[in-house]
Amino acid sequence: MSRPKNKQKTAKIYRVIAHLFAHKGYHSTSMREIAREVGMNQSSLYHYFASKEDILFTLMNDAMDNVLATLEKISAASRSPEEKLRDVLGFYTKYYAGDQERLTLLVNEINSLNDEYRLTLVQKQRRYVHLIESILRELAGQGRMKRINPAVATFAFFGMVHYTIKWYHRDGPVSPDELAELFVEIFTKGILR
Repeated sequence: MSRPKNKQKTAKIYRVIAHLFAHKGYHSTSMREIAREVGMNQSSLYHYFASKEDILFTLMNDAMDNVLATLEKISAASRSPEEKLRDVLGFYTKYYAGDQERLTLLVNEINSLNDEYRLTLVQKQRRYVHLIESILRELAGQGRMKRINPAVATFAFFGMVHYTIKWYHRDGPVSPDELAELFVEIFTKGILR
């Protein structure tokens, strides 16, 4: 797939499409509607994107790659496991609170993708899980965590963040930064000794 050369134009196109898919649903959004909303004719849209499914995959994959790069960087840093945990949890919460439309796609539309695309994203999800779980296992191994299964704690955190698509409004009284701080406080005070 070729992409528009202008990064600002690309970002705008992706924002518009993510909004449409998140609010109308992937299957209810037509290429004609996408073309109209981004101000292109439909044939020009196919010049940039092979298919509607390619667009959905790109939206989801790019978001996951961005998050994964930062999580891996935090995890590899020579810091205490508590610091890593706070940084990982805070970043993850803030990123997806700030881009709820892509989070909505990741939560609701992964099964709209073909097997190859879905497998690619599932493998990245497993890397997310492994990163957080490994930090929790390190804390548990040092006796610094309550007797909570690290896998259960990891999925509890993802559930906490992912459910924000149902209630959180980034333009509301709690900013994404504040939400990240609150979630880190709630999560770590619930598991750390």
